[in-house]
Amino acid sequence: MAINLRQLQYFVEVSELESITKAAERLHVAQPALSRHMRSLERNLGVRLFARDGRGIILTNAGIVFRDRVRTVLRELDRAQLEVKALSRSPGGRIDFGMPLSISQALTRVLVQRVHEELPDVSLRVIDGWTGFIIEWLLRGRLDLGVIYDYTLKSDMLRTEPLAAEEHFLVCACGDPLAKRQSIALAEVAELPLALPSREHGLRVAVEQIMQTIGREPRIHIELESIVGLRQFVQAGGVYTILPRGEIGEELAARRAKIIRIVDPPVHRTLFVAWSNERPITPQMKTVLEIAKDETAHIIKKGLWATKFLGRQ
Repeated sequence: MAINLRQLQYFVEVSELESITKAAERLHVAQPALSRHMRSLERNLGVRLFARDGRGIILTNAGIVFRDRVRTVLRELDRAQLEVKALSRSPGGRIDFGMPLSISQALTRVLVQRVHEELPDVSLRVIDGWTGFIIEWLLRGRLDLGVIYDYTLKSDMLRTEPLAAEEHFLVCACGDPLAKRQSIALAEVAELPLALPSREHGLRVAVEQIMQTIGREPRIHIELESIVGLRQFVQAGGVYTILPRGEIGEELAARRAKIIRIVDPPVHRTLFVAWSNERPITPQMKTVLEIAKDETAHIIKKGLWATKFLGRQ
């Protein structure tokens, strides 16, 4: 039996949820039928796509490669439908928009509402992530649009426009001796044990390059790819991180963490909107892009996001 589109769509859902049961509920398909589809897909490919662990199912190495390829194929099909509908003046389809948590918390609700009002036939999905992940997803076709930071490995496969400049702060536990400080010199930050992501991510690259301007290097105590993990370690005390205010808003409101302004020099990073230049930007994507820039300028003007707007108005 040949592989069909439905099987590919089912496979992506199962791979993302890592559960036949959850995928069956989301797809409104009987669990035994979904299991048969996955077994049939594996037989047709001649490889195992899934393996079981103690918590459910996980992708094999072959499954990971196949998932990434299938996502690209499905995104291209969605894009083709979107472009055809645009030509017939009947907009529709789905647009996936990735952005860091600092801007997502301030922008997602108003962005989704505006898109729903102005493009009622377009489904907008907002995905949070590190800049490194967002760039990878843009290049792989998983995302249509993204907001990314500077100090990240540049790619000539992406088009970018400046959006905003954002200040980054030292973050510590509320009970930390530094919590009473209003500011701290970057040279002092270089002496502290820091929790930061790996060099694949722009935040780490930014911190290292900014410290190089004063002839110092950061002391990396913990290397984590999880923003949740960074915040948890900082709240526990004894370790610090560097983040924008928006990434730590809940902890600040609950008084579980404190931010301290970094000076001499301060830490600022630029945010850009980005999309792949290897895929055509549709009229719907252009509209979503303009809405995002417009709403970004609005929330900055209202003081809801402590940044400086850099986009064209």
